[in-house]
Amino acid sequence: MGFPESFVDELRRSADIVRVISDHVSLKKMGLSWKGLCPFHKEKTPSFNVRSEPAVFHCFGCGEGGDVFKFVMLHERCSFPEAVETLAKRCGLRLPDNSSELGPELKQREELLQLLEAAAQHFTRVLWSAGGTSAREYLLGRGFKRETLEHIRAGAARDSWDDLLNGLGRSFSQELLLTAGLVVPGKDGKRPYDRFRARAVFPILNEAGKVVGFGARALDGGEPKYLNSPETPVYQKSRLLYGLSWAREAIRREGRIVLMEGYLDVARALEHGVGEIVATCGTALTSGHARALRRFAPRVVLNFDQDEAGQQAAQKSFDALAAEGLEVLVVELPQGHDPDTYLKEFGAEAYRERLAQAPQFVEWLIARAAVRHDTRTPTGKAAYLNAVLPALVRVENAVERAAWMGVVADKGGLDRAAAAQELKRALAARTNVPVEQPAPRQATAARLLTAEKMLVSLIASGAEGAPQALEELDAAEVEGLVSGPLLLRAKAIALLGRPLSAASLAEGLHEPELERLFSELSVRPEPTGDATPLTCVREIKLRCMERRTEQIQQQLDRAAGDESYARLSLEKLKLKQRIAELFRTVA
Repeated sequence: MGFPESFVDELRRSADIVRVISDHVSLKKMGLSWKGLCPFHKEKTPSFNVRSEPAVFHCFGCGEGGDVFKFVMLHERCSFPEAVETLAKRCGLRLPDNSSELGPELKQREELLQLLEAAAQHFTRVLWSAGGTSAREYLLGRGFKRETLEHIRAGAARDSWDDLLNGLGRSFSQELLLTAGLVVPGKDGKRPYDRFRARAVFPILNEAGKVVGFGARALDGGEPKYLNSPETPVYQKSRLLYGLSWAREAIRREGRIVLMEGYLDVARALEHGVGEIVATCGTALTSGHARALRRFAPRVVLNFDQDEAGQQAAQKSFDALAAEGLEVLVVELPQGHDPDTYLKEFGAEAYRERLAQAPQFVEWLIARAAVRHDTRTPTGKAAYLNAVLPALVRVENAVERAAWMGVVADKGGLDRAAAAQELKRALAARTNVPVEQPAPRQATAARLLTAEKMLVSLIASGAEGAPQALEELDAAEVEGLVSGPLLLRAKAIALLGRPLSAASLAEGLHEPELERLFSELSVRPEPTGDATPLTCVREIKLRCMERRTEQIQQQLDRAAGDESYARLSLEKLKLKQRIAELFRTVA
């Protein structure tokens, strides 16, 4: 499916690339660019650059780069038409009429999102009607305000086998209801039935605020206590975090993410004005979740239940978060409290004080291990050390690790040398090696002439006189240049009378190396001094003629007395005259 060029251009102008990317990556302004940690590979030092003029991004670590459409395609793992649709909705632009001719995958995705939105609205209507009495009494009975429940779009599923099936079956196919996980296939070919029955329902939204699934709590003591939507084409549990669409602004403001376990923990925090809260959707924290969190903030505060299961979940979460280079802290609440009950009883100010006092994960683990094991006995000392070693080997910085080892030894009354030896063994034997990083690419631009770099940068920034300057370049003069295909494409655009810009130049680049080269040069600072497109073009022409002169001289050395000698000598003379003339114009 194609979109009119004029619409794509308008959308590219409307979609501020810095704002779009900052929805997913924590960016800091540095000169003319914005920098942050690359969302496409693991790194600790920012090498991901974004510029608004020209509107491009480039990572000097993994080499990914391009325009705003390319970012959405990479980040959302979607096609170009899907990226266009996503950005159009974000910018409030209406898609052209012919965009209804969707491909099968995009069509299914759109239909699923429409169905899930309709289901969410259905559950909401039930909650505030007679059919939702049990769920409504349960939620209001826990002290939640109606405004909070409406904000999180809480709903209810009737105690019925086919309420949703009958309610939405007139507008959506049974096959689509099955694909969305809203109904379950009946046994022995019988009619499907509703997945969610007699439950309070909580819509799960993706980062764009679209309903992609549901979590539902039993109201009659049934099992499981919480039931979640299955994986679907629009819902992947291992990547999606509950509440992230509401939390992004607060996360940026606070510079941290607070990770909780339950939907109602998040709801209670939102009700008390604590906004930087997310939760996993009924699953353990995965590396996919950790990568998603790393895009938004460098610090994660764990606030799980105080029971043994919650504490074990905190330890497992640390492994995934530390592997992504995130700083991990742990909130400690009084015994018997979870985030919901603590916020309800003590309020936001007391909770924020707990957040401010949260110890780093290793410090929390050391204190916990010291309480759980009798460090007065040799066996207890060994158990204590073994409890903290897995976390210590996750600390990548050797100086930081050594400092923590000293704390461990002192807290447990251990012999420092012996403890250090055990740590050394653990480091050597660890099986959970961090994900191998892609070797930093040698910058493609490093192989370019200075004039090439400057010319492409000037073209990308819309420098005046670029189209006229490019008309002087011949195909033979850019042959062999790394940027040759880029420059020839730029010349073709200029000759067609089209506007020459970063967008028009990037549009037809389909070779990965050319895309990387262009994005790399586009995010670099604009050339300073007296450089203009014309001086760059003439410098390239000059270098080409100088190379040809050298080649002719080598041929002349071999052709002494040969019949080609006179022809080569004449060509060399003409080239010298052209070089002298060009030197005068460049100077």
